[in-house]
Amino acid sequence: MSSTTVRHPKGPPAEVSDRAAVPFVWAFFDSSVGAKITVALTGLGLTAFTIFHMIGNLKVFSGPEAINAYAHFLKHELGLLLWIARAGLLAIFLLHIALAVRLTLRSKGARPVGYAYPGHVRATVTSRTMIWSGAVVGLFVLFHLAHFTLCWVTYAEVAPGRYVSYLELKDPKEPLYQDVYSMVVVGFTTPWLAALYVVAQVALFLHLLHGVQSSFQTLGLKNGRFRTAIRWFGFAVAATVFLGNVGIVAGVWFGLYPVAPQ
Repeated sequence: MSSTTVRHPKGPPAEVSDRAAVPFVWAFFDSSVGAKITVALTGLGLTAFTIFHMIGNLKVFSGPEAINAYAHFLKHELGLLLWIARAGLLAIFLLHIALAVRLTLRSKGARPVGYAYPGHVRATVTSRTMIWSGAVVGLFVLFHLAHFTLCWVTYAEVAPGRYVSYLELKDPKEPLYQDVYSMVVVGFTTPWLAALYVVAQVALFLHLLHGVQSSFQTLGLKNGRFRTAIRWFGFAVAATVFLGNVGIVAGVWFGLYPVAPQ
C-alpha cells in the first residue's frame, strides 16, 4: 500500500523541507531594484545631515560663544541620543557605500564587453563619475573625523614653539566647553588643510548634483511634470552645500570671522 498523498491540483503548494525561505530584507537588498531604492533613500538622508551639519558649522561667524555652546550641547547635553544618531549615520553611510559599489560592479559584470557605440554618450560627467566622486567623499569623511573629532591630524600653536592637541583647547569664558571655534580657525588657516577641504567640497558638489536628482528618479518622482523642478532642486542643494562649506573655509582664511578674546 503506497503512502503517497494525493494533492488537489488547486490546493496550496507543497512545502519543500530542504530549502529555507530567504528572508525578505535580504532578498530586498540583494535585488537591483531594492538596492537602488535603498541607495536613493540613504543618499537623501545623508544629504539632509550634510545640510544641517553645514548650518551648525556656520555658527563660527557668530563668534566663539555661539559655536562652542552649540558643540557642547551636541556632545554633552544630548548624551545617549548623540551616540544613537552617530551609530545610525554610520550604518546609513556604510549601507549606502556598500550597495552603491555592488550595483556598480554588478552593472559592469553584466556586460564585460563594451558596447560598439558607448551608452554614456548622452550621460553627464557627474553621472559617469559618481563612483569616483563618492570614493573621494568617503575618504574625506574619514579624514574629517580624524581631523576634528579624533584630533589626530594637526596641533594648535598656543605659544611660539608650543603645540597642543585640539582636545586641549578650551573656551576662555567657559572652561568646560571645547574651543571648537579655535579648532576651526587653526585648521582653515593652515594652507594645505584649507586646499584639501575645498577640493573635497568640489567632489561633494559633483556627487550631490547628480545624486539628488537620481534619487528622486529612482523613487519614481522625476516624471515629465516635475523633471525640471527636481533638476533645479538638485542643483540648489549641491550649490548650497558647496557655497556654505567653502564659505567657512574662505571666510576663516581671509579673516572674516569675529576675533576671539585672548
